[in-house]
Amino acid sequence: MRKILLSTLLGISLVGIAFAQAITGEKAEAVRKEIMKIEDEKVAGLLRGGSEPVDWIRQYDAEDVAQTNIDGSSPGKAEIEAGLQPGVFKMRSMKQDGHRFRVYDNGNVAVVTYHALGVFERNGKVTPRESNFSDVWVKQNGAWLRVLHAEREISKKATASQ
Repeated sequence: MRKILLSTLLGISLVGIAFAQAITGEKAEAVRKEIMKIEDEKVAGLLRGGSEPVDWIRQYDAEDVAQTNIDGSSPGKAEIEAGLQPGVFKMRSMKQDGHRFRVYDNGNVAVVTYHALGVFERNGKVTPRESNFSDVWVKQNGAWLRVLHAEREISKKATASQ
């Protein structure tokens, strides 16, 4: 009985793995270009400030976006928007690099990881930060929506020893 159960579970797992294979080639490259354009808009808007960071969140984050901040908090979209309001938040500098893309579901799902280095001001406190991010993007009705955004701060120890 155990062998049958294990064989069944293994078979189901292999089917799931087969369907979750990343795609490559022209379609994956087209997805990469589309999302990099959106990411470039985000960085430019953050640096310009004003209402642009909130406008970007309103356009590209799903209503039920799953976000995890470095402090472990998981704000909802309204909280994210409130934290980016002019007078509350200002990005002083920002650079993103090292984007890695994995594209699934015939080009409708993308997992993106990247590194960011920046200095921001929140409620008058200036904070330099170096982080790694993971985002999941889903294409719905021809438009990309970010459904997951997770940040992991790179420890000062790790960067000092490199």
